[in-house]
Amino acid sequence: MELVELSWLYDDSSLKDALKKTLGASGQQIKRHFSSKEQDRPVKARSTSRLPLDFVNHMKINPVYVGPEVKIISETKDYIVLHKPPGVHCHPLCYTDKDTLLNFLVQEGKWEAVEVNRENYDRGLLYRLDHETSGVMVLAKTESFLKQIREHFSTAMKRKFYWAIVEGDFNKEGLWTHHFRASGVKGQKQKVSDEEHELSQPATLAVLKVSMNQGTSLLLVNLKTGLRHQIRAQLAHLGFPILGDELYGGRKAERLFLHALRYEFTDTVEDTTAELFNVFFDLNGSLQMSHDMFGRF
Repeated sequence: MELVELSWLYDDSSLKDALKKTLGASGQQIKRHFSSKEQDRPVKARSTSRLPLDFVNHMKINPVYVGPEVKIISETKDYIVLHKPPGVHCHPLCYTDKDTLLNFLVQEGKWEAVEVNRENYDRGLLYRLDHETSGVMVLAKTESFLKQIREHFSTAMKRKFYWAIVEGDFNKEGLWTHHFRASGVKGQKQKVSDEEHELSQPATLAVLKVSMNQGTSLLLVNLKTGLRHQIRAQLAHLGFPILGDELYGGRKAERLFLHALRYEFTDTVEDTTAELFNVFFDLNGSLQMSHDMFGRF
């Protein structure tokens, strides 16, 4: 845990009160970082306290990015479009996190992009991708655009297309609806069933096979719902786990071969930088075939 030293200018009856007055910290935030005994300890002027950096910089985003190359694809007055590589988080959970898209934006001087929705660490992100998934990400630059999309997400975000590579000759094309229930520690995995169960949620996707090569199939998926791990879990349930998705029974590989290709909302945004997909498929040809298939959904 990184610590920072703070010198007190005034006496105070307790560390808790001093932190509230000096840093504007909430009681809940203080409770998360300090024991009751520490909170009740008096503070003397000119004394020092060593405080967790994550506490002092609560809800701030570290201006240092550490990770694979992130790219800005395009930018308008309302939003920024980014390429998220695999192995990068969308947003931090504390100040000392440095491996996220938002850290990259701040490092690049895009401070205005993280001023939206400042009370939440996901800021203006319109949606999230799994840590292992690559692809197109959109970040709102204005409160009004964020509200416009988030409050009407199911209708505003018209279509969401993904590429996925699975082993074998995929033969389950079509529209699929399954029922999801969270399982495992902190609901980290999804259980999928053909039948509805108590507390289950329905989730729908449509899938077409783009091509086959080297014993693998490249799929084009139209994500209709958007539950956690939905594409990963549904394809595994159909008998075709994504290559590299060991959590759902896929063979170990250099990466999880799932890529957010195209999102359609007020505009259409695309990301064709699908790292390592070219090991199995010609990306230019696959992109053209995918474009020809969009009308079939």
